[in-house]
Amino acid sequence: IYSINPAIIMVLVPIVSAATTKVDPLLMISRGSCISAFSVCFLVVSTSVQSCILFVIFLSIGEALWSPRLYDYTMKVAKEGREGTYMALASAPLFLAKLPVGMMSGFLLEKYCPEEGPRDSKFMWLIIGLTTAPSPILLRIFWKYLSKQNDLGRHATTLPINNHKSNVI
Repeated sequence: IYSINPAIIMVLVPIVSAATTKVDPLLMISRGSCISAFSVCFLVVSTSVQSCILFVIFLSIGEALWSPRLYDYTMKVAKEGREGTYMALASAPLFLAKLPVGMMSGFLLEKYCPEEGPRDSKFMWLIIGLTTAPSPILLRIFWKYLSKQNDLGRHATTLPINNHKSNVI
């Protein structure tokens, strides 16, 4: 099961990247994050080996869609000369999430999958699913704002706000 993710990523990322160069990066990020968030549902329903395999496959497909396009989107909205700062800020959430995710996973495993006693791993995966669901939901909620940022591109000089135009600083 551990080898499924790297295999899918190695095969799909170049193919998806090449096939979707004309597709809006934000749309690909949205689709990929929805698929990745949905992948947890397989383990909420069943913790069989087949469900684990389906979880990893769907998680990997979602990652193959959103991951390379996140960098495209970041570069699209980056101001000229500030690309490095924008790339660092785009990577910051992944870095900053590692500590709380590690703590949460340890807590959830201890509480719902103890070495001895009753286990409720489906409920644990439901909690994990509920923590992954906000990303695609918030992306949809803030779509209008994010797509405006995407439309601006790096050479924009104005930002439409309330049917008026204000200078971008």
